[in-house]
Amino acid sequence: MVFGLTLEEAARLHGHKGPWLVIGYRAGMRAREALKPETEHDIVCVARVPRKVPYTCSLDGIQASAGCTLGKLTIEVIDSDSIEFEFTHRRSERKILLKLRGKIPELIETKYREGGLEAAAKCVEEIELQELFEEIVTQ
Repeated sequence: MVFGLTLEEAARLHGHKGPWLVIGYRAGMRAREALKPETEHDIVCVARVPRKVPYTCSLDGIQASAGCTLGKLTIEVIDSDSIEFEFTHRRSERKILLKLRGKIPELIETKYREGGLEAAAKCVEEIELQELFEEIVTQ
């Protein structure tokens, strides 16, 4: 089954393509790749992020790519100083935890200062996934 939006569609939904939207989008895409959902109801996400902009922009990326949405109650947001996304396949109970690497917020800020929002987003799009997230898969 095909579901989810392209990154460009996600940016239109969100209002712009910023680095935090891209982070959430890439996390959701990685979860889909690892967990192989068959329907848009198969994956749930617990997002631990600071409950303030721009960090919460990652939630729109997750909703767009993984299909975990507020309307379906398949995404839960927990206020946290860390930034991590835990996805669970409901039927198999297989999980993937994606922890944003500590250097990434500073990298985003540097790219933003140097070239603006688009430059920061492009940087996050192009960085290798293993440099973006620490990944833990269980079961």
